[in-house]
Amino acid sequence: MLPAVQEKLSDIFIYLEVRQRWVLCCFTFLAIINTYTMRLCLDFSLNRIVLECGGYKVDQISNVPQVLNPKALPNWRLELAMRLNQTEHHLRSRLKAGKEQQNPEQNKGYRKPRKSRETIINRPVHQGSQERISCSEMWSRQTQSLVVMAFYVGYMITHIPGGRLAERYGGKWVLGSAILTSAVLTLLTPAAVRRGGPYVLVGVRLLVGLCEGPCFPAVCALLAQWVPEQERGLLASCVLSGGEIGITMVQLVSGLVMAEQDWPVVFYLVGGGAVAWFLGFTIVCYSTPDHCPFIQSVERDYIKCNTSASLLLTSRERVFRERPDGEDADEEEFRREVEAAEIASSSAAPWRSMLTSTPLWALVCASMQQELQQKLPQELQIVLDELKSRGSSLSDELSTAIELIAPYVGNWVASLATGRLSDVLIEQEILTRTQTRRLMSWLVFICGSMYMLQIKVNGARIWSVLAMGAYYASIKLLPLDMSPNYAGTLMGISGGMGALPALLMPYLEQLEADYSLVSSVRAAMWVIGASYISGDVQEFNQPEPEPH
Repeated sequence: MLPAVQEKLSDIFIYLEVRQRWVLCCFTFLAIINTYTMRLCLDFSLNRIVLECGGYKVDQISNVPQVLNPKALPNWRLELAMRLNQTEHHLRSRLKAGKEQQNPEQNKGYRKPRKSRETIINRPVHQGSQERISCSEMWSRQTQSLVVMAFYVGYMITHIPGGRLAERYGGKWVLGSAILTSAVLTLLTPAAVRRGGPYVLVGVRLLVGLCEGPCFPAVCALLAQWVPEQERGLLASCVLSGGEIGITMVQLVSGLVMAEQDWPVVFYLVGGGAVAWFLGFTIVCYSTPDHCPFIQSVERDYIKCNTSASLLLTSRERVFRERPDGEDADEEEFRREVEAAEIASSSAAPWRSMLTSTPLWALVCASMQQELQQKLPQELQIVLDELKSRGSSLSDELSTAIELIAPYVGNWVASLATGRLSDVLIEQEILTRTQTRRLMSWLVFICGSMYMLQIKVNGARIWSVLAMGAYYASIKLLPLDMSPNYAGTLMGISGGMGALPALLMPYLEQLEADYSLVSSVRAAMWVIGASYISGDVQEFNQPEPEPH
């Protein structure tokens, strides 16, 4: 059945003259969307999960919602102790009041029925207090932060191994299996919460992070094989900025669905969409143009000639097939190319050269600084709380929904514009590739600074949009620029270490609030990154043969 489907698809692609590199970019774009929706659906749903505990949405004593912000981490031990003390004091006051009511009767020799005292002790407010104590213990601030951070622990671990696997065995199945396993775990998350509790959820989220870690490196490995240099700014920026559309989708789903439906519906929609993507991706997409049965020879030759002048070949067969006929080629140089091709596909990555590369560490600094700006669940929760206070929902107020998602859609559109501008600057030889990437990096720094200075001014968000657009056209493209052969590994290093701030976000936010020096460190990290990044192919892209 599968060959018949592929034959039909081949006929359709040929008839419509569909470019297979565009198809690959569309599916990798959807892959990034899926990774973000599966990553963030728990963060956006955590408040509802905590509210569900015990069935109480509001504290009956203080009338304050018993929801703990998963991104904030004050002194949870002190808070829990204070709540327990308040509850204990409240119970003692009730019991004391009951005894005082009994004393006059007891002095007259009258014994009040036991039922009356039991009624006082077992009033619903007491039961509510006991359930709130259980909820506080089960979903404390520490537990909620642990649930959120568990994902990033796993996410960091598998970044580099995922990149190496994609380079050696092809990005198709590494990416596909990562998305599929993440989808299955996402579908199982509601059952894990309701039957296993928060610590089972921590284990599930850790596994989701382990599965999602290889996604970005595998996407980079695919783009290195499929995207010509002349189109790298536009196509790669479009794909890698897909997270902005993913944020938009998970916000809409969380805001609209959870207002009308139970919170597990969000996980079923997100996980089901990822499974559907996997089925289409495995049928249509391939790791390299050489393995794709749908691609036409004209497009295959165009991709081969324009992927990168320094992109090493991954098989001896491809090297010989591309050797020009009728030309006097240098035999010694050609032999070295063949040997280098075999080394690139079978040997270990040049770790020493990579880890001593100044542009790589500049890339890491810039990636870490950018992750510090992600505060998405708080924004959605603030909007939903405001709507709830007015007796409305996100589906009832279209203008509020548009205001919520517009910045992220704007980020994606800005990434397309800056990506295309980068291609033009390089193609017209106005700037070199390195100069173009540094220009966009400084644009990120300047626009980000303007946004922070005018954050309370109407229209200030446009600075943030411009900064994010330039970020995808500069920092995110550097692994493809620096080493097409090891783009997956470089993305694994920069993305894995870049996720460290997300892992430590609660602590970093508290430090930044207490010490202004933290903001200066963040600015210094970006200045270092913008000054020392390089868009040139690095020497470690051409590994030397190992001595025998």
